[in-house]
Amino acid sequence: MKLRIILVGQPNVGKSCLLNALVGPEVIVSNYPGTTVEVTTAEKTVAGEEIEFLDSPGIYSISDRSEEEKVAEKALFEEEIDGAIIIADSVSLERSLYLTFQVLEAEIPVVIALNFVESAEKKGIIIAHKKLSKILGAPVIPINPLTKRGMGELVNALLEIKETKGKTFTVRYDDHIEDAIMEVSSQVTRTQLPKRFVALRVLEEDADFYGYLSDTRTIKAVKEGLIEHPKVAEDIAITRYGTAAFISGKVTHLVHVEEAARSLDERLDGALLHSLGGPILTILTFVTIFGALLFIGSWIQDILTGFTEYLLSLIHLGVGFSGTALEAGLAGMMAGISIALPYVFIFYILFTLIEDAGLLSRYVVNLERFLRWFNLPGSAIIPLALGLGCTVPATRSTRILFTKKEKFFTAALLSCVPCSSRIAIIMGVVGYFGSKWLALSVFITLFVSFLVWGGIMKRITRIEKKPVLYELPELPPYRIPSIGNIVTKSWIRMKTFVYLVVPLLFLGGVAYAGLDTLGLTNVIVAPLSPITWWLDLPNVAIIPLVFGFLQKDLTGSMLLLVLGGKVSSVLAPLQIYTFGVAATIGIPCIIALGMFIKEFGFNKAVLLTAASILYGLLFAGLAWRLISLFCG
Repeated sequence: MKLRIILVGQPNVGKSCLLNALVGPEVIVSNYPGTTVEVTTAEKTVAGEEIEFLDSPGIYSISDRSEEEKVAEKALFEEEIDGAIIIADSVSLERSLYLTFQVLEAEIPVVIALNFVESAEKKGIIIAHKKLSKILGAPVIPINPLTKRGMGELVNALLEIKETKGKTFTVRYDDHIEDAIMEVSSQVTRTQLPKRFVALRVLEEDADFYGYLSDTRTIKAVKEGLIEHPKVAEDIAITRYGTAAFISGKVTHLVHVEEAARSLDERLDGALLHSLGGPILTILTFVTIFGALLFIGSWIQDILTGFTEYLLSLIHLGVGFSGTALEAGLAGMMAGISIALPYVFIFYILFTLIEDAGLLSRYVVNLERFLRWFNLPGSAIIPLALGLGCTVPATRSTRILFTKKEKFFTAALLSCVPCSSRIAIIMGVVGYFGSKWLALSVFITLFVSFLVWGGIMKRITRIEKKPVLYELPELPPYRIPSIGNIVTKSWIRMKTFVYLVVPLLFLGGVAYAGLDTLGLTNVIVAPLSPITWWLDLPNVAIIPLVFGFLQKDLTGSMLLLVLGGKVSSVLAPLQIYTFGVAATIGIPCIIALGMFIKEFGFNKAVLLTAASILYGLLFAGLAWRLISLFCG
């Protein structure tokens, strides 16, 4: 019988890295039923026993506030699981223990994987893991997924995980709360979950558990009787935190470390989080990333372009509509791969590198200050940072914001944040067929358009300015990234391109060949010619812009098809620049529109999409005219 194990832990605690160390890169990423939260599953066979792993979203506690917490709660308490691996952060053990207590209260058998042990030791923090194991009544295993430390011991503990059920630590609350737990427990029915656990969730006001009571009036009666605890949910949390602090103190020993070793992270933070130097270093880092992306990507694009041209010269599918369509499909697919693949994949490699090294969170802190000008909270930087990868998950992540206005404003700003596909257009079309300086000018134009668009949306949404209460968030430690983990995570993020975009590139080429053969190209081009006139582009240049809205990665390949592959000879450098700007400002694709509809409703989504595309076309035309005026 298959053993089902769930991975639980805080964000950035190393769950994905551990899963990769346990089973390798062969994982399945999907949305949890009824949600848009991604979960990862994988399987491994050990000593004849098949183990299925479920990687739950990163959470700090089971409090039912965010969609991630709801998904983690459902996976823990509604899925048929045999146990849980709780990944604990050795640097902040106290916080990890709070989540551990909540899982133990559900009487789920657990194995505790103590991660970042080396990072803790560098700070002089030594954890007596055997003593902690004795207190909690569950295995506690120091691990390092990058070096495979503790992996064998962890797997062996999983094979015996069911033996820990009912033998683990239980948090005890004061007499008044314990009496309330007993009273609510007496009304618990219709569930196989422990009655004590259900009673605690009810007292903590988790409405999902009210249905397990035979009489919900008990809740009000019990709370009215708790005169000593008018805010019983808070007092339960305080007790857990106090117990976590007490146990953490008993098993943690602080030792003296050399000043140089101890202060290295502090010196790095002093530079990266400096009020002036931090933002400058952040900007320089991203400039360096895009510079490397441009040079390395163009080199790979050269190789792929030469190779694909050679292959196409060998392919002759005959005359007639079918032969022409198939050749056009192959040409579109190969052109799209040559233009998009080098930049998209390298971008994800570099993005994952700074993420795993612990640098990305520092850069996010620096960029948060920039959002004050728009009256947005610092947390809005998270969707904007995700937007550099893909607009769809970035739009979904606006749920972390508090008000509808903040969510809509932040999502609207994504119109001017280049996703990986739009970055590929800038690099693979503007940079490759124009020049590297031309590509840089498009990025500068995008930033200016971001400021102008943000100013417009600021007036429309009318978000009130809040007092600045800036508090430095808890940051992950600096780490040496694992090459294997970087490649695996980048591949997971690239799967959409390989499985969805590549077939669309082929179909896009076939569709254009069909339009051209049937003489229908002019049907699309003629009504939209005022747009190409405004942009000073050939009329057929509207086709890649239209196809690009279906899937942004189609833009570059369709441009090569309609221009016969002779971009540099047909378009002047300034026209290439204008095309790049027009193709990258606005809601990027129909999939992003679908996510907008899901988050904000049909009317708002369509209106925002139309407005952002119109803004992008107007801005591109104005930019061309201004440059022509001054460089004329």
